[in-house]
Amino acid sequence: MSPEEAKTFNVPEDQRRQYVRLDRAKINLAPSGGPAKWFKLVGVALGNGTDLYPSGDEVQTVEPWNPPDTWGEMDDALVNRILTEIDAGMPDGTFYSAGPKASIRAAWSVICKFAPQKSEAQAREMIRVWIKNGLLVERDYDNPATRKPAKGLHVDDAKRPGTTCSLDKI
Repeated sequence: MSPEEAKTFNVPEDQRRQYVRLDRAKINLAPSGGPAKWFKLVGVALGNGTDLYPSGDEVQTVEPWNPPDTWGEMDDALVNRILTEIDAGMPDGTFYSAGPKASIRAAWSVICKFAPQKSEAQAREMIRVWIKNGLLVERDYDNPATRKPAKGLHVDDAKRPGTTCSLDKI
């Protein structure tokens, strides 16, 4: 597993080498082989310990592993709590941003606050999809902290979960 994949899947750096990916090879004239399959390396004790060799032997094998789903565990109630906080903005009157360099105003951080099992990459993907779907829209406002015009994220309430519009991933 690459360092980037580990960040996306929220796998600690010291454990990422335990995960391996199997991709079907593609012949130039054939269509792609489909999505990758993931496996986790696990040790299996052989149970052959003796008085002279008490630990016995252990061999490595693999077991199937599924990466965490970006949209898993995100029910309507949780999504609406996240959206309400993003729409309300920050205590100082500024609004959240989807900008890649946003730090304090980063909208993805609200997702991680309410769903700590999500990685930053997963949270950023969710914000990207919500903007693409029009659920989150960027509007101009007067930033009270800088006293300058700025852009911030707001929620289109007509597209919230539980309304007639679907928020399923694209």
